[in-house]
Amino acid sequence: MNPTLYHAPEKDLTSGSFWDELAQVPGTIGSRLPTLDRSLDAYFDRHFAAIVEEWDLVTGSDLRNLETRLERVSGEITRLYEGKMALESRAQELDRLISSLERSK
Repeated sequence: MNPTLYHAPEKDLTSGSFWDELAQVPGTIGSRLPTLDRSLDAYFDRHFAAIVEEWDLVTGSDLRNLETRLERVSGEITRLYEGKMALESRAQELDRLISSLERSK
């Protein structure tokens, strides 16, 4: 059974102003009632930069910078370790040559 609209016969169910307004009532009521979530969201939106600074929070760009630094430091450590191993090898070879020279005298 279709409802009969008496005041606006040219409108159907999907474009009827009464039905449109009725469908919007829960959203309208919900947007006007204060809630803790909305209050907290509004507070964080207004004070976000200060909160990040005060609590010393890490942002996405901070993480990217730290990752870049970690990659550079890891590469430097690898390069230094390789240099250390080369120096130890050279030192052992020099020690062997010195020992052989001392025995030959």
